[in-house]
Parts: sequence; structure tokens; C-alpha cells
Amino acid sequence: STTTGTYTLDSENLTVRVQDGEPVTLTRLEFRLLRLMASNLGRTLSSERLTGHVWGYRGLGDRQLLKQLVHRVRQKIERDPTNPQRLITVAGVGYRLQDGETNA
Repeated sequence: STTTGTYTLDSENLTVRVQDGEPVTLTRLEFRLLRLMASNLGRTLSSERLTGHVWGYRGLGDRQLLKQLVHRVRQKIERDPTNPQRLITVAGVGYRLQDGETNA
């Protein structure tokens, strides 16, 4: 397992643990998304780069799939998925994974 900031990713069991919480099981796609974002913690990644990494191709029109995937990951890692503090949308660009809670 790999720990980056407050996230511990276990590629064998496809789980993530946030801080000292319980491990949460992810699908393969959710895990691929979160692993890339965790290895770029604090950096904004473009939607194109994320879809290319997760699905392995650079097609257009995949933003909706990515949006749904991000939504599902938020349900699993956010305290309040309707007010994300960890997996942040950067309008017009993509997404950023932040370490722990912010007061923003």
C-alpha cells in the first residue's frame, strides 16, 4: 500500500483509507483515478489527462463519464460529498486532490 498525505491506497485490495478512517473499497476505475490524483497531490489535473489515464484513450465527450466517476469517488472519500473538501473541481480545467480538510 502507498500513503500520500492523508490517503493510503492499497492496490491489492483496491481500497483507500482517508486519515485514520476505515478502508473503503473502490472499483478499478475509481482506484485508477484516485491513484493518479494522489500521486499529484495538490496539483490540478486536466480532464483530458484524467480520462486518458483512467480509460486509456483520448476521446472527446468523456467529460460526463469523468464527472460521474468523480461523483462516485467523492461519495466514498468526502465527509460531505455535496461540499467537497478533498476532491476539488477546478472550473474549466479539471480536478485537484487536496490533502485533508481545508477551511476554504
